[in-house]
Amino acid sequence: MSGMGGMGGVGGAGGAGGVGPGSAGRVVIGTLGLDQHEVGAVAVSRILMRAGYEVVYVGRFNTPERLVRVAEQEDADLVGVSVHSWEYVAYADELVRRCRDAGIGVVVGGSVLTERDRADLLARGVDGVFGPYAAERDILAELAAVVARVRSADGPVGAPAGMPAGRTERGPASGAPLAGRVVAVTGAGRGLGRAYALALVDQGAAVVANDLDTAALDELAVAAEAAGGRLCAVPGDIGASGTAERLLEGALSTFGQLNGLVSNAGVLRSGPLLRLDDTDLRLVLDVHVAATFRLLRVAGRYWRAEAKAARGGPASVVLTTSAAGLYGFRAEAAYSAAKAATATLTRVAADEFARFGTRVNAIAPLARTRLTSWLGPPPEQPVDDPLAADRVAPVVAWLLSDAAEAVTGRVLEVGGGRVSAPRPWAPGDVVALPHGAGPAEVGRAVRQALAAVPEPPEILSAETPTMPVIMHDRNALTS
Repeated sequence: MSGMGGMGGVGGAGGAGGVGPGSAGRVVIGTLGLDQHEVGAVAVSRILMRAGYEVVYVGRFNTPERLVRVAEQEDADLVGVSVHSWEYVAYADELVRRCRDAGIGVVVGGSVLTERDRADLLARGVDGVFGPYAAERDILAELAAVVARVRSADGPVGAPAGMPAGRTERGPASGAPLAGRVVAVTGAGRGLGRAYALALVDQGAAVVANDLDTAALDELAVAAEAAGGRLCAVPGDIGASGTAERLLEGALSTFGQLNGLVSNAGVLRSGPLLRLDDTDLRLVLDVHVAATFRLLRVAGRYWRAEAKAARGGPASVVLTTSAAGLYGFRAEAAYSAAKAATATLTRVAADEFARFGTRVNAIAPLARTRLTSWLGPPPEQPVDDPLAADRVAPVVAWLLSDAAEAVTGRVLEVGGGRVSAPRPWAPGDVVALPHGAGPAEVGRAVRQALAAVPEPPEILSAETPTMPVIMHDRNALTS
């Protein structure tokens, strides 16, 4: 609980000596060890008393033994610990054990707690954890649930009956690679975005999902819940101004923070240069370039502020480029240009965001989606399809995890059961070009410079649509 202070004894509806008949519950609140910050605790005390709770404040410099002894003496339902430093780490397990032995609930809250801390504390057995962005209604709702379980015949908490060991009703086990992370995914309703969202949930992340298709988001939410995950849907047009801000607000209001971003939403308007009109050109650039830029700007400002406040941990971004952006795709000039911009934006953002511990990478996926109908229909047994979207998702999840902490500013091509790192633009051999060179000298210099580097890969087309790494192995799409 984000603090409580300056009010010794009991405050609230019922007074001392047992929980009053109209009381929502009795809470003993204090800090642990040398944690001396009490301002937030005062604010939460007042919130609880307005909601009908009786608050017993025991001040600073407490031990788990003292907090639980007072809770037993006061016939309290739970112990609340205000956390504004890392002192709680040394005491958490003992506090949980003592509260369990006494049949008392335990909740923790404070400004330093991240979503990863929340997952860790819940896995240790803490009944409720509230970070710096927890909403009042959510705090009260969760406290009411804890009090109800403490007062029930089943006694206090822990995982519900029948829940697998190491897993709680709140989601996957804390040992999962992305446990405690919150990741926003755009274009999450179908295709690659849906596959990413479900893979992230499976690896322990909470997901903030965006898409224009609200029905698809509803289906995704059901699938995520069935997998034991947590998902918040934020429908809307990612190309519209304000949607990036709403994604961040959704993450903070629902899960308390944001740790990762997958910019996946896409749109295709095909046509050669001479036929594509300005409306289609603007749409493609808005969705693939401007929206990606806005997402980076909004999330980056948040992560920079978190780093300055010494809150949270390292964040990670995965952008979406394309083989079309790396090599060009015939009659897809706008799409190719937009995806080329994303590839370069990845490098620039990685450089700027490194100052506050955020990694930025991009993938060029190859999978059967609504934008890749030219790949043809899937095989009769979808599980055997090397171009299925869920064959790309594990790479995205890996890039968001701590295992990829040394990887930033890179582009990966993923698809057909293959992954490769294409060579970025690099300076070529320098050929002298004298001042006042005539046409013949310019021609010789240019031809010499071109001869020093390999020919670029053949431009992609509907006839040769796959990534060059896959084209090297013609069996890749069937293996």
